[in-house]
Parts: sequence; structure tokens; C-alpha cells
Amino acid sequence: MDADLGAAAVDEELAAQLGKFVERKARDMNPQDVANSLNALCKLEAAAAVSPPGWAGLAGAAEKTAHEMNPQGVANTLNALCKLEAAAATVSPPGWAGLAGAAERTAREMNPQGVANTLNALCKLEAAAAAVSPAGWKRLAEAAEKTAGEMNPQNVANSLNALCKLEAAAAAVSPPGWAGLAGAAQRTAGEMIPAPTRSTHCASSRRRRQLCRCRGGPAWRGRRRGRRAR
Repeated sequence: MDADLGAAAVDEELAAQLGKFVERKARDMNPQDVANSLNALCKLEAAAAVSPPGWAGLAGAAEKTAHEMNPQGVANTLNALCKLEAAAATVSPPGWAGLAGAAERTAREMNPQGVANTLNALCKLEAAAAAVSPAGWKRLAEAAEKTAGEMNPQNVANSLNALCKLEAAAAAVSPPGWAGLAGAAQRTAGEMIPAPTRSTHCASSRRRRQLCRCRGGPAWRGRRRGRRAR
């Protein structure tokens, strides 16, 4: 028991040191450093040691380097910010615009996980989503369509769950794109754990008679037309 308590104390001390180290180095970080640091902090207890000015420094570093980030860096940064409330709270409106622009710029080069993480983050980060242009949503929708065939179960579930909340993105998905995403859900359904399985019911496709009632998707638009007609 004493050994366990001692190890816990050491872990806490190391976490505090790591948090302070990241805080000190934030201003000098390159794009990859920023993305990696935020990605690590959203998984480590070291985040508890970062002070409010430290979060502001990390957010500022993300804003400053967003235009240089590669696809993975953008996805990791947005994914981390949707989990690190203290950091997200310090991102400025121009900063969200810059991160949204980075997502637009790199969308076509993202791998399946990057697409899923980006969409998942944007459906939780309202300020970032609000800064995405119609052309940007189209690029992200096309990226989801393009990578659907390679997505793993979690990617599929996260993408469909995000699309049922992001009306502008869902509206940009083509009929063949919905079919591809539905096919990805069918392909991976047997490997999904219960919660992600429920998420897949938030997305639709014409081929499967629109399983989902997500706003902005084909089924939703059809229902709206029906309501207007009545």
C-alpha cells in the first residue's frame, strides 16, 4: 500500500512538472508541438497542473500555428480542444476562424480517423463550426465520402453521429456519399460496441431508406418538403 501511495505521489509530481513545462514552452512551439501537446494533455493528468494563463498560451500557440498545421495536426488539435474546456474557452473568435480554415484547407488530405475526429470535434465546438464556410463543409463532406470505405467502427460511428448534428455538413453529402456511409455502417456494425451502434442511427442514406432522421440529410429535406406541401 505504501509503495502504491508513493508511486501515486511521484506520478502526480511528474504530471505537475509536465504541465508546467508545456506551459513554459507554448510560445516557442511549432505546429506539430502544439498539436501533440494538446493531444497529450487531453489524455493525461498533467492537464490539471496547467494554469489559466498556461491554457491561454497554448490556445494562442494553436491560433498562431493553425495555418501551418498538417491534416493530422489540425484533427488532433480540434479533437483535443473539444475535450479541454479550459483551453477552448481561451481561443479567440479569430482563432476559431483560423482553425476552421485549417480544417477546410487540409480536409481533402485527411485520413479516415482525421476526418472522423474533425467532424466529431466540430459538432462540439460551436465557435469553430460557425466559422466553417459552405465550401469548407463541402470539402469535409467529400472527405467523409472518400474515406468511408476505410473507416473503422469508431470512425464510422463518430462521423455519422457528427453529421446528424452538423446540418451544413450533412447537406453537402451527396446521395452516393450517403450510400457509402451507410455501407460503412453495415460493414462495421458487427464490430461496434453498443454506444457507437446507436450513433449510427443518426445518419441516413437513400439506399437504406434513410435510417436516420438527422437534420440536413436527404430524409430531413424530404420531410420538410412534405410539411411545406401540407
